Amino acid sequence: MVAQFGFFRKGIFALMFLSMILFGACQEDALPQGELKCPVVAVDGQEDNVVGKWKMVWRREINFSTGIDTTDYSCDNILYFFKPNGFLEVSSDVKEAGHSEGNYNYELIWDPYNSGAATFRGIKIGDFERWACSIKTTNMTLDTSPLDGPTLHFVRIE
Repeated sequence: MVAQFGFFRKGIFALMFLSMILFGACQEDALPQGELKCPVVAVDGQEDNVVGKWKMVWRREINFSTGIDTTDYSCDNILYFFKPNGFLEVSSDVKEAGHSEGNYNYELIWDPYNSGAATFRGIKIGDFERWACSIKTTNMTLDTSPLDGPTLHFVRIE
């Protein structure tokens, strides 16, 4: 009986974990432009090309007690400048919203979560941080929600 209960409990935890991943994956990638506190003018760039200047407009986290928390940073200046030489410069007027101000190295990678899926695009920032990423012509999403981390959404401004 104890062995059956242990298996049942593991199954419940696995089902809860899978439900959270599916719930997070079914969310929209961005808040509609009309819902941002401040409008941000996007410029077109090349899809799948991270090089350029990006403004972080929101951060989303799953909080187990309050649900999904989305913080709008569209009125703040949280800027990520990805340079073609593999360096990232972060400037921010907000503490603890994204990465700390400073310079980082970055590298586009496959399979950021080491899952064995070589078709899953990611970006490595610094020596250790790995993010799943989706880079469109005007916006980008960096995501660590499968690892209980935040999702950051950016608009290309340069």
